[in-house]
Parts: sequence; C-alpha cells; structure tokens
Amino acid sequence: MRAKGPLPRGPWPAKVLAGSRSSGKGRVVGFRPALWAFVAVFLLTWGGWGIAQESGRPARRTPVVEIVERCSPAVVNISTEIEEGQPAYPFFRGPRDPLWEDFFNRFFAPQWESRIRRRSLGSGVLIDRKGHVLTNHHVVLKASKIHATLASGKEFLADLVGADPDSDLAVLRIALDTDVQPIPMGRSSDLMIGETVVAIGNPFGLSHSVTTGVVSALNRSIQVGEQTYKDFIQTDAAINPGNSGGPLLNIQGELVGINTAIHGEAQGIGFAIPVDRARRIVEDLVAYGEVQPVWFGLEFQPLTPELAAYLGFSGPSSLLVAQVFPGGPADRAGLRGRDILVRVGQTDAPKPEDFRRLLQQTRANDRVPVRVYRQGRYLESVLTAEALPDEVVDTVCLKTLGIRLAEAAPVTGRGGYGEGLVVDGVVRGSQADRIGLRPGDSLIKLNDRVVRNLKEFRREFARLRFRSNVTIQILRGRYLYYVTLELGGFPS
Repeated sequence: MRAKGPLPRGPWPAKVLAGSRSSGKGRVVGFRPALWAFVAVFLLTWGGWGIAQESGRPARRTPVVEIVERCSPAVVNISTEIEEGQPAYPFFRGPRDPLWEDFFNRFFAPQWESRIRRRSLGSGVLIDRKGHVLTNHHVVLKASKIHATLASGKEFLADLVGADPDSDLAVLRIALDTDVQPIPMGRSSDLMIGETVVAIGNPFGLSHSVTTGVVSALNRSIQVGEQTYKDFIQTDAAINPGNSGGPLLNIQGELVGINTAIHGEAQGIGFAIPVDRARRIVEDLVAYGEVQPVWFGLEFQPLTPELAAYLGFSGPSSLLVAQVFPGGPADRAGLRGRDILVRVGQTDAPKPEDFRRLLQQTRANDRVPVRVYRQGRYLESVLTAEALPDEVVDTVCLKTLGIRLAEAAPVTGRGGYGEGLVVDGVVRGSQADRIGLRPGDSLIKLNDRVVRNLKEFRREFARLRFRSNVTIQILRGRYLYYVTLELGGFPS
C-alpha cells in the first residue's frame, strides 16, 4: 500500500538509515551504497580535475616550447642600410633616356652621384660568446650599416667579419656585453627525413616568429639565376622573407641549418644550408675573412662501364683518377693515375658532386681517408688537404680562359677604372681569342667583384671554380663591356 502524505521530517527512520535491501513498498532501497558511490565519483572527478590542472603545465611545455625559450635569446634581428649610387648628368635634366646616358657615359665621367638609401631585413644566429653572428650573405650584401637586435631589444652596430657569396653565408661581430647563451652547432649529416625541426626568424619584420615542420628532403639543389646551390635541407617549416639567416633547429635545440630560401611557386617548401657545410666556412671567415680554397692535387672523371671493364673493376660506379699533380697531396699519399676511388671519407662509390661537397667542407691540413682499386687490389691511404697554389690558378686561367694577366700601373680613364690588371697575352684559338679579347685590355671585375691585383684575381677566380661560367668586365680605351666565358679544368 502506497504511503500517503509527505515524507517525515527530522530523523530518517532507522530502516532507511540502515539501507535495507528489502524491496517492500514505501522504503528507500540501497541508499548507503549509492551515497558512497556518489561521494567516490565526486571526489574522483574533482580530484582528477585538480590533478589535470597540476599536470597541465608540464604537459603543455613541449620540447618545441623548451627549444624556443632556450634559443630565442640568441636569434638576431638584422637590419641593414644600403646606399646605392646613381649617376647624375650635369648637362641633362629631364626624363631618363638611354641614348643620352650612353652619350654621357662615352664622353663624360659621371660628375655627381645621387645616393639612394634603402633598408633590408633578415635574421642571424649568435654562435659564440665572442659576439660572432652567422647569417646569409644576401642579407648584408652591399650594406653600408648593419644593425643587430637581440630578443631583449638591445641593438648593436655590427661589423662584417667576412662573407662567402658562393655559399651565401656571412659572419658578423657585435660587441656582446650581455650574458646570452649561443646556440650550439649540431650535425646535419645524421638528419632524418621526417625529423621535427624548428625555424626562428623575423619574417616581414615580425621579430622572433617561430614555425615548426619536418625535414622534407636532403641534398636538394636549387637554381638562382645562373648559379646552382647544392646540398640543401628541404623543410616544410614556414620560411618567409626576413627568415633568411635564421636558425633551423633540431628537437634538441641544436643548429642544423641556416634558413636561406623559399620556393617562389609553392607553399611549404623552404631550404636551409646544412650546418656541416656552414661550420667549415665559418671557421675560415672568422680566421681569414674569406674562404680559403683547398685541393687534393688530382683530377678525376666519372668511371664509365667501358672503362671499368677495361680496368677489371666490377664494383659500383665510382670515380677514376685521371691525373695526379707531382708534389701535391694525392702524390704524397701514393695515388696514381688510373686508380679508382671506391671510398672518399665516409662516402662509398663517390660521385663528382660528393667530391665537390667534400672540397667545400674541408680546410687546409684536414685529413681524409680514401680507398682505391688498383690492378685487382684494394689500397687505403689518407689525403691531406692543402691551400690551392697560386701557380695552379694561373695555369687554369691560361688553359681555360686563354688569357695571361699582369699587374700594371693605374690607367687613366673613366672614374679611375682600369687600374691594376691588364691582359698580357691571349692564347690563339682560345675562348678569349674567339670573343675578341686582346693584349692591353684592362680587366676590372670578375662576376661584379672588383679585382685590383693578381692576388685578388686568384682569390676570386679560385672561389668561382665550381661555377660553369664567369662574367668579366673589360675596359678598352674609354669603353666598358662585359663578356662571359666558360669555366672548367680546375683540379681537385
């Protein structure tokens, strides 16, 4: 029978408090277990929420967050001031006209120059406690002033220590007076495709922006104008204008690359210079202000199947030593012509690009183990790199370009052009002969870099040895013109 009226107030009946399991009508069934279950669920839920709150902070502090906190202070915002001269013609005022400019260029030296000042932005990375900052060469190209700003907001006037246009790297120095931990250099040789990487930089002037991604590919080549840059890291971490020169970091916070370029026709495709290549260049730039070219004293060629069969070699495609220079490193190591290079350094079955990459990463006195095949036997030796001799550069210049140069007294002419180097001889039938160069011509520039003496010429010419061609500026009388010549024949 259903109980009538409201439940009684005050103390509950003893049977109710006892939690009787009886299913009789008018009684509350299983109250005590239900109450305890409710309390337990409440405590677990509330306690779990509290635990989640306590553990939420470390769970959010991912390795990427830790990398950014640790490395951002050493990422530098670089801004430059560039002053460019523009000829001003005193007898002509009006719209620019090529005919008028050609007339005044021929018969009058430009008498005034108007200065055009513009700014560029980029990034850099502090690599030691001496204040050396690594960045891209194109970030500081033609800069009259370089400003470097740390994440703290402190700004420095930076000095250019040295630059290498071929690798697009430059080293700056700031008067570091704060305790900033430089970013340690890692290794790019053991990078894995799919590995997480972090890019920090100043895209579009937005300082210390962070993007993440993975290593998409290794050993990429990109074409910029007539020059091919090789051995790049490809990543999908966003690299925008202003990121150039900034660090690409692995998940341990180590520098593995210098962000350099983006693919203009696609998103998610960026490139970075491997730190293994940058390390050697940085050492030279800090020590000498320029990269010192080295050689091993040999010439090589690809090993064709026909040559391999002739020499009795059945291994994988490798390189054939075509010539060994007397007294050079290869000669001292016991190498001979017709030896087959089956291993160079850590690379088996090397290709020409592997050897070129090795030359770019090697400094004078570095020792490189090699393994060669000779007449049915495998031999091992060690090549010791040395500075590329001047006489080798002169020989290649004569053999490849067909010109012999000499230093001369300054030649009077437009704007002081013509001082320093003159063509002393032209090889009959050579490139120089075919395009019309002749003794007495003055050589002004190699690829837009002024050369005033033989030392500067040798340095610049050796720096271009991995290029396919070179453009030189010639002064003949009062006329300036450019010619392009093919390169090749540089020994390794």
